[in-house]
Amino acid sequence: MKSKILALMLIMILMIPLYSCTRGKGKLVSVPSFVGMRIRDAEKLAEEKGLLIKVVGTEFSKEFPIDYIVTQEPNPHVLVKEGRIINVTISNGPPKVEVPDFVGMDFGDAQELIYEKKLVIGKIEEVSDPNVKVGIILEQEPSPKTLVEEGTPINLKISKGVLGQVPSVIGLSLEEAKSQVITSGYTIGKIVEKRNPAYPSGIVWNQDPAPLTYASSGSSVDLVVNP
Repeated sequence: MKSKILALMLIMILMIPLYSCTRGKGKLVSVPSFVGMRIRDAEKLAEEKGLLIKVVGTEFSKEFPIDYIVTQEPNPHVLVKEGRIINVTISNGPPKVEVPDFVGMDFGDAQELIYEKKLVIGKIEEVSDPNVKVGIILEQEPSPKTLVEEGTPINLKISKGVLGQVPSVIGLSLEEAKSQVITSGYTIGKIVEKRNPAYPSGIVWNQDPAPLTYASSGSSVDLVVNP
């Protein structure tokens, strides 16, 4: 009996340092998922759980609106002590593009740059200006160096001339393509023979300018045909 009492006392003595080390350090909390939450809502939830939120950075995001949490550390469902700081990154909204200066550019060149910058062509207005040759851009909206979201329309005022959409002749025979280009008010440019196994012989499989882009009346259209 005495040996059992002594053993129990020994166990209790050994547990005293362990109890001292863990006492006062707070209980364990499962980290909530804060990703996709608005920062102020996340701060409120963290407070309820006995945790703290710290914003450590921002990044552009197409998925999450401005001030919504994109990433967190530690990850959700990890067990941490009360009072733990949860580092989060919040969204700055979709990626921004600086609008180039298109004024003075030829419309064809501006069109390529608009697509390159992941913008789109908006409203086109033709304006008579005897001092500027046809197809040159006179005004733009938004103005140069404005930061906008990808896909924003760019409205242009262009020196008056006849601007139309280049027809799509891909998939037509060379003779049919020529006829449609000329009928649409354009001229035939270079004709290049280049093999493409996806198309039958004698069929046009590429063109420049690209289908349905804008170009001045009378400008040339280059064709690539499968020999």
